[in-house]
Amino acid sequence: MVLRPLIKALLPRSALGAAVSARDAVQILSTPRAAFDARNLRPAADVDMKAIFGDRSAAEAWQTDQAAVASVFGAREWVGGVNPGDRRAIYHLIYALNPRSVLEVGTHVGASTFHIARALRAAAPDGTLTTVDISDVNDPQSGAWVSVGLNRAPRDMLAALDCARHVTFVVRPSLEFMTATNEKYDFIFLDGDHSARAVYLETAAALRLLRPGGLILLHDFYPEGRPLYAGSGVIVGPDRALKRVRRECPDIAVMPVGALPWLTKDGSNVTSLALVAKASSPA
Repeated sequence: MVLRPLIKALLPRSALGAAVSARDAVQILSTPRAAFDARNLRPAADVDMKAIFGDRSAAEAWQTDQAAVASVFGAREWVGGVNPGDRRAIYHLIYALNPRSVLEVGTHVGASTFHIARALRAAAPDGTLTTVDISDVNDPQSGAWVSVGLNRAPRDMLAALDCARHVTFVVRPSLEFMTATNEKYDFIFLDGDHSARAVYLETAAALRLLRPGGLILLHDFYPEGRPLYAGSGVIVGPDRALKRVRRECPDIAVMPVGALPWLTKDGSNVTSLALVAKASSPA
């Protein structure tokens, strides 16, 4: 529609953000109730974040693997990609939790994909990663890697990182894939559509795909819709979605990772990553 980009150009960013948030709130309220089964989630009490992010073995492996990734992908933050500090946090999670099967929703340029794959290579050599995106991220014309200025597609970078055998790319809407697949996963990373409706429905679908003891990781989770970084905006969808999820299934806990032992973005060490686990007791 021709008017949509014109409206975006004319509206102040704050007004546009308020309009998007209002639409998001209406959509989640009108979304039919989904079924949530927390039985396969790892108990929150069994997740020791201090140990995970303070693990020396993981830190040593990270130094090697980060250098390898930087040699083909670069070390800076790419538009729309996970920031460098969050990449390290995801690496530590995979290294420590040692999942045999990982599902990632939202591939984009592959920033998190490469670090998950290298962590699997280091800690779970037989581990696999399925990464799903609605777009063909490897397309030589339309792939996001072209528009942000990378010199090769995610698939080619994975080959250069000796990780191609670990990763399967899927071009399909996330919910369509999650409904159709018969695979089960130990760890699921949701970083695709950040609208409350999508995160709500993807969380329900992810729970059905988890093996016992599994975890779900969210990105861009801003508790209570409050800013985490000076001068940066807020994405309200994931927090709004999980509020509804927890009202309907109190057995589910959300664990914002919070402060990390290293920098993330804008001079801060705070991350917008959050784990979804099983509540120790109904909240």
